[in-house]
Amino acid sequence: MGPNVLARLPFTVIFVAIMVLANAAAGTLGGVLPDGALSDWGISHQSVREGEVHRLFTGTFLSHDLGMFLRQLVFAAAVIGLYEWTEGTRRAVIMFLAIDLAGTLLVLFGVLPALVAMHPEMDGTALSVLDVGMSAGGFGLIGALAAQRPRRWFYLVIICLAIGIKVWISFDAIADSAHLLCLFLGFAAQGAVDARARKRDVAQG
Repeated sequence: MGPNVLARLPFTVIFVAIMVLANAAAGTLGGVLPDGALSDWGISHQSVREGEVHRLFTGTFLSHDLGMFLRQLVFAAAVIGLYEWTEGTRRAVIMFLAIDLAGTLLVLFGVLPALVAMHPEMDGTALSVLDVGMSAGGFGLIGALAAQRPRRWFYLVIICLAIGIKVWISFDAIADSAHLLCLFLGFAAQGAVDARARKRDVAQG
């Protein structure tokens, strides 16, 4: 990796490095994230409600197993890297962290309790299920990248259809809800950023 890439993608490089170190330390690289590591660092509705807000960050860098780790490593490098390359490090950091945090909280304290209330087959234990991964913020950046495209609504629909197919095949209440919600959050946030930039350019012109 050349010095120019490192200079333009410091957030991506640091994020990926932390993922590797965190999963190596937790034991994921051995095949599966140990139950003890998941219970110590994973995130759930119940854990945040009990005041363990640090899990909003620790859970982001971990994966359930080696396969998920490898997929998310490539996903993080590609999506965060592309957004940081086009929008700059400061905006990439703010956009990823804000969407990951907001999206996760909305899912855990809004979407998930609503699903439990509406579907009797989902008992209350769903609120204590621990999860890990960075895909919430990652899908937020996918939404932001789609919003930059000339045919942004077309790309948004295609991505939504892809998520819908995954939901139809195998529904994961926390992950799938976070993917869809954060996709729209990122799309809307980038639209607001671009609109503000256009207004500033007009005012200065």
